[in-house]
Amino acid sequence: MGKFADAIRDRRKTRQRRLGFGAGNDERQPSMLVGAIGVVEGADFCLALSESDISAAESAGVEIWGARLDALTPDSVASAKERGASFVSFTLEGALAAAMLDEEMDYVVRLSDLRIDEADARALGSLRPAELAVTVELPVSLSAVLDLRRLALFVSAPIGVKCPSDISAGDIEALRDSGVAVLALDAGASPDDVAAVKRRIVDLPERKPKRDDGSQPLIPTMRPGGDSAAGEE
Repeated sequence: MGKFADAIRDRRKTRQRRLGFGAGNDERQPSMLVGAIGVVEGADFCLALSESDISAAESAGVEIWGARLDALTPDSVASAKERGASFVSFTLEGALAAAMLDEEMDYVVRLSDLRIDEADARALGSLRPAELAVTVELPVSLSAVLDLRRLALFVSAPIGVKCPSDISAGDIEALRDSGVAVLALDAGASPDDVAAVKRRIVDLPERKPKRDDGSQPLIPTMRPGGDSAAGEE
């Protein structure tokens, strides 16, 4: 597990710590990781899509950044690592298994479709990716929420979504409650944009607890002889 996976895990623990007593608002941290494409001050990580992005990350000394690869190969992973990348992002098409043997690197799998077969999803989860990067149309539809929750259930891995910097608090809450742990802001985001999104996350209400047993419908108990206990007086 590398720096990127550690950062995601630590932010998810932040949500658990917020449930305790005595935490002041100035101590609260976003329960999701907020990154950006390119180097943006205040972002938790940056995603390099081009050579200029990689050069900017190198010169700025960014601690956590990842390279988006056209093809996952041992050489492409080694090259990204040598230049300081903490993780690589790739699609399954053309990816070589030997490229995932570096235990110091984190791997982000980009999926083109939320709806994948359950067996495929569970097999993908066995690879233990640091993140699954998916595309979700905004505003978030109920259908997308169901697809995200299904994917999160089967894969058991953090989910990341690329989004505009003006994403609403309602959409962030829907994504958070559906297993999304990482937001990557579109290219062109400013430091103020990053800070604003983090504030929206901090200000979200806590996730609603599951309904208790008392809210479930009661099923009458049948006594011998076919009489319902509910019908006796």
